[in-house]
Amino acid sequence: MRFKRAMAAVLGIAAMVTIVSANPSLAQGDKTFKGVERERSMSTATTNGQSFLEINGAGELVHWQRSGESYAKHVRGWGWQGTRTITTLDEQTFLEIKGDGRLSKWTWNGGAYNEAVVGWGWNNARLITGVSGNQFIEINNQGELAYWTFDGSNVLSKVIKGWGWGGTKSITGLDPYLFIEIKGDALNSLSWWVNGSTGLQEFHEGGDRRWIRLIAGGDADHFTIIRTDGVLMEYAWVQTGETGEWVGTERGWGWGGTRLIG
Repeated sequence: MRFKRAMAAVLGIAAMVTIVSANPSLAQGDKTFKGVERERSMSTATTNGQSFLEINGAGELVHWQRSGESYAKHVRGWGWQGTRTITTLDEQTFLEIKGDGRLSKWTWNGGAYNEAVVGWGWNNARLITGVSGNQFIEINNQGELAYWTFDGSNVLSKVIKGWGWGGTKSITGLDPYLFIEIKGDALNSLSWWVNGSTGLQEFHEGGDRRWIRLIAGGDADHFTIIRTDGVLMEYAWVQTGETGEWVGTERGWGWGGTRLIG
């Protein structure tokens, strides 16, 4: 089933549940992704919008699971101070780059995480983000952007998608066809990137995004941010006919001590 999605039309924080109207906006004006089609049945990234991972200032690894209007906390590990970055692949699996450059794939077995070291020498990876259960994006220190895919034996293959990404501050995958870039300019401006048949297409939002401190994708219709004031926000895509908007909801406060989310 294919569909046309007018992405990012009014990417502002619209009123929903307990939204405060003074919250900063994610968009300037009315933006649409004209003519962009994506295969919804293949939009498998990453947790169906139901959970995300955190490493807090105490070195705890925390799995946050949707519970009512917020999230329930489940501590799943300690001693994660040396982790350089994490990113979720799916509800049960995430990737970690360690301080020594190892790439580990962690899988939840219902009671603990099992670790498989799937790569070495990943010190050159500057940013990574999961886009599906077996795929993630990397930007390395040379500004190269690549899609990495696992086969059934945890062997990785690489497809280079672009160069000149040295100035990117962060990337956040929503599904195999869509990711968010926050640029490293003075305003941390934001772009949406669609991975289509003709390559990567950019849809620039502009505006001041300096209030976004951390961001994690949930799936094609959800992502979560931590603002610089420590507020946890979730954004959900609300479709209305051929158009839609990202609607933001406050999910918690006091997240200033969080080190990583993914």
